[in-house]
Amino acid sequence: MTVMSGTASAQAVGLLILPVLARAFAPAAFGVFQLYLSLLVFCTVAIALRIELTLLSKPDDEAHQTASTLLGLVLVVGLILSSLLALYTMIVPGLGFPIVFLGLGLIGNGFSQVASYKLIRDQHFSRLALLKVSQVLVYALVALAIAAVRPTLWGIIIADVAGRLVSGTLAVQAIRRSGPVLSRMTRIGNLAPFVRRHWELAVISLPGALANSAGAMMTPFMIFHVFGAAAAGQYGLVDRAMGVPVAMLVNAGSQVFAGRVTEQIRVGNRVGVRRMLLRVVAAGSILCGLGAAIGYAVIPFAFALAFGHSWAQAIDLARVLVFSYAIALVAGVINQTLVSLGAFRLQSAWDMGWPICIGAGWLIVLGWQLDLHAAVTLHALAVGGLGLVFVLLCVFSLRGDEGFIQPGSV
Repeated sequence: MTVMSGTASAQAVGLLILPVLARAFAPAAFGVFQLYLSLLVFCTVAIALRIELTLLSKPDDEAHQTASTLLGLVLVVGLILSSLLALYTMIVPGLGFPIVFLGLGLIGNGFSQVASYKLIRDQHFSRLALLKVSQVLVYALVALAIAAVRPTLWGIIIADVAGRLVSGTLAVQAIRRSGPVLSRMTRIGNLAPFVRRHWELAVISLPGALANSAGAMMTPFMIFHVFGAAAAGQYGLVDRAMGVPVAMLVNAGSQVFAGRVTEQIRVGNRVGVRRMLLRVVAAGSILCGLGAAIGYAVIPFAFALAFGHSWAQAIDLARVLVFSYAIALVAGVINQTLVSLGAFRLQSAWDMGWPICIGAGWLIVLGWQLDLHAAVTLHALAVGGLGLVFVLLCVFSLRGDEGFIQPGSV
């Protein structure tokens, strides 16, 4: 509930300012922002090479040292990724925004991500909530200021970068409370041995996670390049109004769920993990199903009232996506289950299926020259189907009592 309170506050702030931003910024600005956000989310998966997941099960004497080393790794990987993207924009122009924005947001995201796993491990949920709220508050203040003074094409991106940098700074301070963050281990020369010690996550888990993220970013990326910035902006408004709240609930719920699950895993309680999983899925299915049905009915009135009549296409897209968001919320809360169980290969296999399904949908869109509505419908069907498959994989992995988890094995 502590994490949820921070998430709810952040959601409230973001939703309250969205009608103002929708009237101040053109759909193209939302389209460019959606492209930036898609690339940011994709690159964030690789920012710490997935090694941050080990913080959940590290003993006390190793957790802080690992977190400190990960901060150094975030800086190095962030600079490498930003350089590669800068090179890409020189060869294939068309991103629509300076790559430096992506680099700064990426490093801020990486610091926050490392701190989040450390705080989950230590069960300091109030500090975790502070990171979420601070990011959105700064974003809101900067975005409103730009909207009042001069709502430029990059205005929303600048506000987002500011929020992520402030959150990243607070994340470093949160880790510093356990000890100094700059140590011999954070030097560049010592990062390679650190990565080699966690090679399984970097080599096996990371590709699957990148594939999963690629599937998530593929639709906004393709909408931008196939249907244009304005259409991407219509989709982007739906993502801000519905997808972002769902994502924030998923983050809060999955972080708490992961903390509770790993606590059970450390003592070898497989039955407790299974019961917890089934309770969360059952309760989530009922609540999210009812919420989606109500949302489908009220979306036309709510969107028109909040954002104005220039966003009529967004209303159509929101009704197409509402049920897939509900399924994604249920599956997202338990998204760390396979990783926590050490089932990295099974997780990677599912992750690989994500871009394959989304990509197949876009091949149909391009081959048959379908319109935006049909493209988003195919995307919604793929997201819903993949969410159901993931829930079944988690239940399947916890069937029976064979393969009982041994304490300290994860």
